[in-house]
Amino acid sequence: MKLEENKDRLLLIFTRNPKLGKCKKRLAAVIGDQAALDIYMILLQHTAEITKDLNCSKEVYYSEEIPENDLWDKDNYAKQLQEGNDLGERMYNGFKSG
Repeated sequence: MKLEENKDRLLLIFTRNPKLGKCKKRLAAVIGDQAALDIYMILLQHTAEITKDLNCSKEVYYSEEIPENDLWDKDNYAKQLQEGNDLGERMYNGFKSG
């Protein structure tokens, strides 16, 4: 299984759940919620594409919930839920867990 290819290296990817009005808020204030969501989806797809073949373990940390059908291949990315009150705490907890 690819998921445990290289346990010595770990890539953590922190993401917001891609929902209208919930991501890229500063950008959305200028271009609108739908355009901001569209751009965010492009960025997520790009991130998945450029990381999928890296020789390391990979974990995706979702902000609200772990969706059943997402763009992160379950055989290549472990999926976690972010824990904490702010981004710093959520990142700290992710690093501590990793």
